Amino acid sequence: MNIIAITGMCIIATIFIKLFDKINKEYGLIIVLGIVSFILLLVLSYISPIISAIEELFSLSGIDNKYLVIIFKAIGVCYLTQLGCDFCKDSGENAIANQLELAGKVSLLIIALPLFSELIEIVKRVITL
Repeated sequence: MNIIAITGMCIIATIFIKLFDKINKEYGLIIVLGIVSFILLLVLSYISPIISAIEELFSLSGIDNKYLVIIFKAIGVCYLTQLGCDFCKDSGENAIANQLELAGKVSLLIIALPLFSELIEIVKRVITL
């Protein structure tokens, strides 16, 4: 993935959006939707190889795959929460964005509960030695 090209596209799109905002805000919205969709599709095309590489590393390490599922869920919650917060903040709804952040943090704690349980079990085994 060429981040320089993506950054350039985003800067150019932002310039066009600012120019069209003076003429007609709907044109700017169309540009935003187009560039966001394009970048999202581009990024999604790189996710599958990344997931495969991480799965291979986990299988080679001998770590249980249930932890990998927890990690992927946590990453998904983080990205989804960030996307929603950015959208709310861009729309001027900071209070909603703050509540969404709180909900994302609580979701992460819920997802991580099995890890905390496992950690407690490890500590118990170490203490009884």
